[in-house]
Amino acid sequence: MISIQGSLFSTVPILSRDNYKKWREDLDVALFVIELDLAFREPNPIITATSTTEENQKLEKWETANRKCIILMKRSIPENMKDSVGEMDTATEYLTVIKEVFEVFQSAEKAELMNQILLAKFDGNGSVREHFLEISSMVKKLKDLETNLDDDFLVSLTLKSLPE
Repeated sequence: MISIQGSLFSTVPILSRDNYKKWREDLDVALFVIELDLAFREPNPIITATSTTEENQKLEKWETANRKCIILMKRSIPENMKDSVGEMDTATEYLTVIKEVFEVFQSAEKAELMNQILLAKFDGNGSVREHFLEISSMVKKLKDLETNLDDDFLVSLTLKSLPE
């Protein structure tokens, strides 16, 4: 059972600028298969002085699943994101914050790429073709981040980046 769990953990990729959707799907599958998704499916059970043994066991199972989910998520996000996420009590809170931080990182990357495209100027080093390919590469990265630019606008910007 340990080797199956270990191999499932390894199927969850490290979260990067362009794989949040796949990361989340792989995380959900891994947690479901090893029955840790309890922390996402059910709220934290409330225990009182009159709680039964069964209710106490349910809480213990939920807390174990919650801790393991958090550890798996921590293992699959980059170090710079871990600093931004901080510590959370529940896996659902942790996942919500990861998504928010990812969206902020993604917005910053979109802004940086847009800025690079707008400020691109052909400086005479290399060929015009290479210059066009660099701009094209930035546009592709924006498309990967689900930001599309109008083709006519791109042609105009690209031509404007050339010297008179």
